[in-house]
Amino acid sequence: MVLNDLQSTETFPLKPPERTLNNLESNPNPGDPSSVLRSMWNRGKRAAGLGLTQREIAELRYQGLYQVVDLTKDFFFSYTYDVTRSLQENFSSMTAQTFPPPPFKNMYAWNFFQTRELVECTSSSTATYWVLPIIQGAFVQRKIIDYGRSLNLTLLARRSRHFAGTRYLKRGVSDQGKVANDVEHEQMLHDESGSGSFSSFLQMRGSIPTYWTQESSVTMPKPPIVLNRVDPAYTATQLHFEDLMKRYSSPILVLDLVKQSEKREREVIVGNEYRHAIDYLNSYIDDKYKIRYCALDYSHISKSRKLNISTSLNQVATWSVNQTGFFCSKPSWKICEDTKIEPYENPENTKLLSSLLDIPIFPMEQKGVLRTNCIE
Repeated sequence: MVLNDLQSTETFPLKPPERTLNNLESNPNPGDPSSVLRSMWNRGKRAAGLGLTQREIAELRYQGLYQVVDLTKDFFFSYTYDVTRSLQENFSSMTAQTFPPPPFKNMYAWNFFQTRELVECTSSSTATYWVLPIIQGAFVQRKIIDYGRSLNLTLLARRSRHFAGTRYLKRGVSDQGKVANDVEHEQMLHDESGSGSFSSFLQMRGSIPTYWTQESSVTMPKPPIVLNRVDPAYTATQLHFEDLMKRYSSPILVLDLVKQSEKREREVIVGNEYRHAIDYLNSYIDDKYKIRYCALDYSHISKSRKLNISTSLNQVATWSVNQTGFFCSKPSWKICEDTKIEPYENPENTKLLSSLLDIPIFPMEQKGVLRTNCIE
């Protein structure tokens, strides 16, 4: 497996269909005046919604919505690489040589509803060969040279299809614990020289997982933030963090980038609610699974002459990587607690578990995730 396969996502853009709707009744003879009049009459009825069933009206509406979407931008797929899963997950499944291969993550497949009937009719061993997931997000790949070493740097972003919507129209969390603008970011590095190792670091961003809304207005560029529902037990917030725990394991690190103080409270309203929710959840969670919260007033630090935003973000990055780790297929060095670099020796228990369980256990794996949020 090589990460260059991911580059095929850029060379296979999706082309939108022609912006014309097929007539509900075909025109057998375009030269016949009666056929032309009948076709015009049918188009008029279709435009007015007369003489059509509810199913046909709904189909026309969905076709119109589909044609508005520009599929040539921000949509990607790959024939040879599962873009819905992280590099660590793909490495584990491919090395284990499981058959059939694990299914793609449907939370990132934007063609899930279009293909679910086909998946249900096919067996689990052949569904992966018939259905190709399409993701919305971003893909960038660059070649860099580091002291003579040739490296491939890949940045991949996957947006969840759950609770998706445009800015201001979708905020906060749903009753099922799905947040708006849930995007998984992955940074992958491939060393083409030497050992040819792969490494990756995963993080995610999403809306603040509490009930809050913003009503957009032409005359108001920054709409007020409203806590539209009262959830004393923070049930939806709990479901969200349970989902993160299942997806990434622990620890769950929270980086809150909203303003911590304002003359006219706006972001502070939802920020305080977020901290109260985390404190409430941590009150009955075991110490090793507690949510680790970090507040960073990005706006204040960026405007301050005495503070440096890059230094603050570097400190947060070091804090998160030291707790979650990162994935590396063939580690040669390790960073100790005193920031010293020492040669890495593969523990014997890792080799023993790999041989006994027949499941590849890589010496360096990421456990947990950094969750970032902001308002805009």
